[in-house]
Amino acid sequence: MEHLMQIVGDVITNYGYFGIFTLTALEQFIFPIPADVFVAIGTSMGLPFNKVLLIVLFAALIGSYIGYFLGKYLGHPVMRWLFGQKRLDKGERFIKQYGVWGIIVAGLTPIPFKIVTWTAGIFEMPLGRFTLGVLFGRMPRYLITGFAASWVYKTKFYATTSMSAIILGALQGITEFLPISSSGHLAIMEHLLKLPTDIGVVDLELFDIFLHGGSLLAILIFFWRDWIKVMKELWHMITKWSFNKGSLAAKLIIGTLPAIAAGLMFAGAISDKLRGLNSIAIFLMLMAGVYLYAEWKSKHNEKEEVNLKKSLVIGAAQALALIPGISRAGSTIATGMLMGLKREAAARFSFMLGGIAILAANVYALFSIRHGAAIPDLTFTLIGTATSFAVSLVAISWLLKFLEKHTLRTFSFYLLVVGAVMLMVF
Repeated sequence: MEHLMQIVGDVITNYGYFGIFTLTALEQFIFPIPADVFVAIGTSMGLPFNKVLLIVLFAALIGSYIGYFLGKYLGHPVMRWLFGQKRLDKGERFIKQYGVWGIIVAGLTPIPFKIVTWTAGIFEMPLGRFTLGVLFGRMPRYLITGFAASWVYKTKFYATTSMSAIILGALQGITEFLPISSSGHLAIMEHLLKLPTDIGVVDLELFDIFLHGGSLLAILIFFWRDWIKVMKELWHMITKWSFNKGSLAAKLIIGTLPAIAAGLMFAGAISDKLRGLNSIAIFLMLMAGVYLYAEWKSKHNEKEEVNLKKSLVIGAAQALALIPGISRAGSTIATGMLMGLKREAAARFSFMLGGIAILAANVYALFSIRHGAAIPDLTFTLIGTATSFAVSLVAISWLLKFLEKHTLRTFSFYLLVVGAVMLMVF
């Protein structure tokens, strides 16, 4: 092992980024030393971590694909010959349903990833899910490794703000629709990224709003048919001077009022007093308890329609999401379930309702800028917003399918762990 470590050190010293790329690609399907070592060594040498992370992630994908296709075209025929097609079909059904979670867990842990890539190929896991599993499993792990190495070797975690914008945008896109609090996770990551000192708290608050704008665009595109229906209903109510209580537009209007009122009255005080990491940790853990209670109380829900009363109550829950650590999606979905809605129906209404709230926040941000509020660098903001949009599209589609067959309990356990770790570390 010492000889291998010496080889690794020499390769990275002599070939820099190319050496890191080659070693990482090999590690995914044959090389015995984990890529975390390459990240740490590269960081310790002073290589900008934003470039190291991109290279390692790209190499991890390339190496994983090699292992996947080796499993598919070499391992699959061998397994079929040894065990028969029926057993392979059974394994493929299992991998199709649960395989992405196995890849994510393997990516986050020291489990030799080459075993996973070959297995995914042998059982012909859909390539799209395989790719998402690799990225979602590997990126957090390499971020942690890079942060640890930068702390140990006293080097800068990120050399530029561009990679920080990508990471924050991707984090927003994932966490806005997963019930784990986008504002809380953004605050945590902004603390870890060590952004330039000229980007202050007010800048980040406005930047976060524009990241939400990327999510808004994804909501508008994904639910475009529903939004056309809403616009037609609004036009009819305006031209006829009548308020149609049963229309989706009316329900969204009623559901948005509590968040607008709370934002106008309390947003400043909340930003000043509740953006600390300890308070975020506590609210994350409280949300975990809410999810467990909602799942316990809503086992047999069958309702799919939202009335005005439900809209108002769900809207009041959305207003609580002004507090960092309280998930907007999670609070509204859980409240909808407690009001008798099926989980996926509550999620769809939650996303539609969130679209209007995000639009209102972006309008507020634009007015703030017009009246002299600072904004981070334009390139920084555009990169983050574009990344948020792309990741949000994937997250919406995935979560709606996930909630058809799964509960919120998975997210509650995640929040309990994250909250506890935060309280211990920060």
